[in-house]
Amino acid sequence: NLFGPGASESEKPLAGTAEPDYSDIECPVVTVREGASTYTVNGPGEPSAMTLRYEGTVGRVARECRVVAKMVQMKVGMEGRSILGPAGGPGKLDVPIRFAVVREGPVPQTILTKTYRKEVVIEPNANSVSFVEVDDQISFPLPANGKDFENYVVYVGFDPEALKPTARKPAARKSGPRKPAKPRPAAPKPLTQ
Repeated sequence: NLFGPGASESEKPLAGTAEPDYSDIECPVVTVREGASTYTVNGPGEPSAMTLRYEGTVGRVARECRVVAKMVQMKVGMEGRSILGPAGGPGKLDVPIRFAVVREGPVPQTILTKTYRKEVVIEPNANSVSFVEVDDQISFPLPANGKDFENYVVYVGFDPEALKPTARKPAARKSGPRKPAKPRPAAPKPLTQ
């Protein structure tokens, strides 16, 4: 089990509260997003089988959830593996991962999305290494219409956009009165004889 001993993929209702009984609510399914099940890192030149340095793949996924104060609190986990390619070697690799909660339908709606940079270390003489990413801080409002909740899906997968630095916004100028400019010193008077 991705979450360790005693954990369960099913919803765990919160005991001892006056909350309505949400125990019959089915936890959203976790699935690997189409096109995001592998992540490749190539060496210089045209990408090919011989320039492949590393390839990441998604293995198992798991989830738990409960409802507290009409908020869905989820714990989502993904197990993956990084495999060494012909051009790869030992070292550190940043693996970009995204978890997204989406309400599927004619017009899919993203409820929330989170990105992660998982550092994977490939030791000398290793051909591959497994890694796990778990987030127990995924939270979003329970939809007012319970039928809508049946359309919620949690997508996991690799997303190279997660490795790109986020653009910083320029600092906002403080509003208010401007300080008066300091007077310039007067030019020296020419000497006369």
